[in-house]
Order: sequence, then C-alpha cells, then structure tokens
Amino acid sequence: MSTIDTLKDIEELQQRCEQYDGISLKLNWDMLRLPPTAGGAEWIVTYEDEQLVGFMGLYGFGSEMEICGMVRPGYRRRGIFTSLWIGAQTVIKRNNVATLLLNAPASSASATAYLKKLPLSFDHSEYQMKWDGTSAQFASLEASSAPVVLRPAREDEAPILVELDCGGFDMTQEEASEVYEQQKIDTMQEHIIIEMDGLPAGKMRLWTEDNETWIYGFTVDKKLRGLGIGRSALLQTIERERRNYNGINLEVALDNPNALKLYESCGFIILNKQDYFRYNG
Repeated sequence: MSTIDTLKDIEELQQRCEQYDGISLKLNWDMLRLPPTAGGAEWIVTYEDEQLVGFMGLYGFGSEMEICGMVRPGYRRRGIFTSLWIGAQTVIKRNNVATLLLNAPASSASATAYLKKLPLSFDHSEYQMKWDGTSAQFASLEASSAPVVLRPAREDEAPILVELDCGGFDMTQEEASEVYEQQKIDTMQEHIIIEMDGLPAGKMRLWTEDNETWIYGFTVDKKLRGLGIGRSALLQTIERERRNYNGINLEVALDNPNALKLYESCGFIILNKQDYFRYNG
C-alpha cells in the first residue's frame, strides 16, 4: 500500500472517530504529509480485513515528542491501542526523546479511560479557536502606536525567527533551530516577519489547506509587547485570509490568558480543548 493510500485511510478513520465521539483530533496534517527525514511525523497503523482500525502518530519537535492516536469504533477494548503504544516505544527510543507528551481531546471518554492506565502527569491544555465572522466582538483593523507591516521572511532571517521562538516559547537555541530546519522544508507554510518601524518585532507561521489557514508560532518580541503590535498583525492576517475566502484557526494554551483575551477580542471563538499529559515512565 502506498503512503498516499495510507494517508487517505487515516483521514477516513479520523472523520469516523470524530463523528462517533463528537470530538476533534489533533493529527497535525502538515507533519503527516512530510516524510520523517524531512521533519515529518512517524506513524504506526493496524489493519484488519484491509480496513484501517488503529493509528498512532508520533510528532517530533526538537527533543520533545507528541503522540496522538485513535481506534475505530467497534474495534475498541481489543488491545489495539496497547499494541500501537508498544510499537511506539522503538520510535521513542530511536529519537532520544527528552519530553514525551500524549495528546487527547478533553471530551474523549475513551482516551481519558486509557490514559489513566499509564504513568502520566497533566502538563497543559490548549484551546483550538476559529475566527467567527459574525462575532460582535470583532473590530475593524485598527492602527497600533507605530506602523506594523507583515512580510515573508527571507532565508537569511532564520536567526531572527529562531531568536523570537526562544523568547516566545521558552525554547533553547538548539531546539528552536532544529524546529525551524524541519519547518522550512514544508512548502505549504509561510514564515512571516512582523515589522514595526522597519525592524523585526515578531513572527508567525501560516499553513493553509482546503481553504483553512492555521496560525502557528505567533509571538512578539518581549521588549515590544503592549504596543498593539500583536493585535495589528492578527487583524491584518484576518483581513488577508478573508479576502482569500479562507477560514482562520489557531491554538492557545489555557495558561496564557493575555493571548486568549487578544484572540477573543479579535473575533476568535473556542471550538475544542486538547489536553496534554507528560509521560513519566
């Protein structure tokens, strides 16, 4: 079976599980479509009678790895997920993972029941948010205290992007550099520099597929926060994606109330909650 066929089966299984359980799975399709050698995800699958019944994706981010999996309704409680988890141990050891996080929709009863069996501790939660064009909270594009311009990042500006990631997401230089090298291979992503008065003040990544755009890695230089730069950049991005008839999506950690307040004030609404658990085994 080809990789394309397997990806189609994974997509069908995701739709089946989401519909049955009323959840939203975070499968990071941008990474699923890339080979592991190019920074993509690795996966383990289980087929029965030529039908995909189990999937586990392993997503590497520097020394950290995230895992998300699913089992087809009607095939659960048969040890399929346990078998996938056992198979994942080889991948985890091969990648010398320092931090392993298991991700599951907060509302998934089956995931919650299984994760209780593992030596895990709660790490954090994220909201998945989508811009709502009918939201009364959405404001028109406003000028910040200084001109803010968004433009594509140049290849020679990689050190700037890495430095902003370090400051914005508490990453080491090595981790941020490794993640950037993986991300730049994906031609579907846009690395955006946010400028104020002609100087880099922040960054974001945009990934678009099927008229849905996701905003990732959105951060403003710590020294320049509070000037309206992030708000201006976000509203400009919304305007651009609206003109292209794209939906706009992003994720925010629950322990980042300032970012959550900004997103909600710009018209984003919460759709789903994802929980992350740190593996202590």
